[in-house]
Amino acid sequence: MNTELFVIDLSACGNTGEIITSVSSAFEVPMARERKIGLKLSNIALNQAQMLSIQSLIASYASELRFVETSNETTKDICENMGIEVQSPKYSEPAIPAQEDFSFEITKEAPKEQENKIQENENQNPEPKKEEGFEEFKPIELNEENLQTMDTYKKAYDENEEEKQTWEEVDYYAPPTDEPVIVDSKQTIYVNQTLRSGQVLEFDGNIVIIGDCHPGSEIKAAGDITVWGVLGSIAHAGSKGNRDAKIRALKMNAVQLRIANCYSRRPDGTNIPYIIKSSVFTPEEARIVDDSIVLFKIN
Repeated sequence: MNTELFVIDLSACGNTGEIITSVSSAFEVPMARERKIGLKLSNIALNQAQMLSIQSLIASYASELRFVETSNETTKDICENMGIEVQSPKYSEPAIPAQEDFSFEITKEAPKEQENKIQENENQNPEPKKEEGFEEFKPIELNEENLQTMDTYKKAYDENEEEKQTWEEVDYYAPPTDEPVIVDSKQTIYVNQTLRSGQVLEFDGNIVIIGDCHPGSEIKAAGDITVWGVLGSIAHAGSKGNRDAKIRALKMNAVQLRIANCYSRRPDGTNIPYIIKSSVFTPEEARIVDDSIVLFKIN
């Protein structure tokens, strides 16, 4: 570790969050790392937990907190109990924020000699070369101040006010239940493509398709079939006799639906080779009811 001091002026900080942020900013300068560190604090009172956080942050950069300059008696007592050297403020000059000015406290050399000394240190400790595709890790202390300025995640679409009127309310505060979660132990495959005419997909388990299924294609599964798109093909769920199997789709327009030994075809009124796509779908689920395949809306 370099024995020369690196002094961070925090006298303009008004709370612990600003202190943590300023110390983190100071260590973005490579020559601040692996050194003895001195902190110039204002009259702010810090408790032991806050001082430990600051000390740990400094230690994470392979540096050591050597002394604290403060006029606050509470902060002085805490630092002395932690074995940190305490100094009283020497000057009454206006405070300069740490992120704007970093200074070395080396020796009482002439200004020109001290400037040469700092230049030598910069040459000896060049900024490490960053590899492409990697960014330098910068620790962030979460506090009330920076949490309020963080961006919330944004939606990639605009909400339609007319659609909002048709939304159903969900009771997120319903009474808790002891009912177990039903888990399907069958294996599931995901197909991230559109099935075109002539293609056949068969699997001994559940099938999930992210895409459309064109007329002329066929899906056959021993378990459930779920289509995240328009289902316009032949779909056969429960192909090995499972009558509890289900077929789901964002838009149900299948030429023929089969579940176990039950069959049904598309109504004549909608028996067209294509449908008009829309940005709004009503997902439907087909299942067996009294030996017939019945469609239900999925709310």
